[in-house]
Amino acid sequence: MSYGKRKDFYHSKVWKKIRLNVWRKQHCLCFQCGQPVYVDKISEWIPKEKRRTGIVHHIEYLTDTNIFDDSITLNEDNLIGVCKECHEKVFHKTTTAIRNEFDFDENGQLVKKEPIKRKEIQ
Repeated sequence: MSYGKRKDFYHSKVWKKIRLNVWRKQHCLCFQCGQPVYVDKISEWIPKEKRRTGIVHHIEYLTDTNIFDDSITLNEDNLIGVCKECHEKVFHKTTTAIRNEFDFDENGQLVKKEPIKRKEIQ
């Protein structure tokens, strides 16, 4: 996706509001590992030594084609809050898939990916 479109989207007021809503619903905890994540204005209670950087991740990736589709970009059912460490491990693996629905296992074999399942956030 082009940098300009992405920059404009991630700096928009509506995105910042949705992003905070996602973290509020998750009580500022990483969706993957459950560790507390620091989020401006809502998680000052987390001690500085335990703070992790957080990222609100789009389950269906943003592209030049869907960047203006609010049902993808701003739909909270398509968003999860994860810490930076989990985001790198889970969503930015060093191996790349031939297609989005496939990946490589630990033996280098091509396998079909399981869809990301949301756990209930209370």
